[in-house]
Amino acid sequence: MAASPARILITGGTGFLGRALVADLVARPDGARELRLLVRDAARARALGLPPGALVESALDGSPAMCAAAEDADVIVHLAGAVKALHRADYFESNAQCTERLLRAAPRARVVLVSSLAAAGPSTDGRGSGAPPDACRPCSVYGESKRQGELALLADARRTGRAFVVLRPCLVYGPGDAATALLFRQAAAPVCFVPRRPRPLSTLFVADVVAAIRAALTRTDADDAFVPLGGEVTDTHALLRAIAAARGRRARLVPVPRAVAACAACAADAAARVRGVPGYFSRDKVREVFAPGWVADPEPARTLLGFMARVGLQAGLAAVAAADT
Repeated sequence: MAASPARILITGGTGFLGRALVADLVARPDGARELRLLVRDAARARALGLPPGALVESALDGSPAMCAAAEDADVIVHLAGAVKALHRADYFESNAQCTERLLRAAPRARVVLVSSLAAAGPSTDGRGSGAPPDACRPCSVYGESKRQGELALLADARRTGRAFVVLRPCLVYGPGDAATALLFRQAAAPVCFVPRRPRPLSTLFVADVVAAIRAALTRTDADDAFVPLGGEVTDTHALLRAIAAARGRRARLVPVPRAVAACAACAADAAARVRGVPGYFSRDKVREVFAPGWVADPEPARTLLGFMARVGLQAGLAAVAAADT
């Protein structure tokens, strides 16, 4: 265990998880002595309530501003990335190549990389969810792009001796998250399409993810590890029923074959390209939804970080529902 690092650089601070992490660090008297937030749009970041004095405006493009912000950081929390994209190359640019540029700009910093369970690949019981990336087999382009980001960090660490920890959160939800809001809309719709067979999955409330990141900032004994993060285990059908119940409703689930979902996703992808705006529903997302399961092994986080999720699914969904009323 070590004291909180003096200089923390955070990427992706304007995102759902980034905003929650920054708010937590700023509110804590034991937080970083100096906090820097690398953001693409400083005006938007200020409008979202991020501390103006901590903002550094730059993309992860190797610019002088990016390099200056990174070069003397004690630790970097790398949250920035793409969860939806119009083209395959866009995932790899955001999730792998930007990671490589950041590592080159900060040769001495310890890195906490917030990846995804999708990088490890599907699991119905958590086995393999903490495997090193060269032993993982993602089922989606998104998952492969996150794995490539992990591989870039692993190769860098082997070359330079850099300390790092990779966190792989499962399905993260909470108030103010666009993906969570979409799930709530789906659960409340007249019909809600689901795979024919329920798929098991781990869920994690946003405050628990922040607690895990905070633990990773100081638990240097967790270095050189790939740590899955999971909380309460449910399944794809039960999750939507629980979301509807949080709003006092009943979900009307309609099972569909994978072929039907894939055809609908092809249409959604075509429409997204016409608009020039990627959507959450895509052929890549169908690969994940129809995977056997997304269960995270809780043991590595417990032993390495002293982390256990504290917010159950019912309480977490109730918090989301209350925030929207």
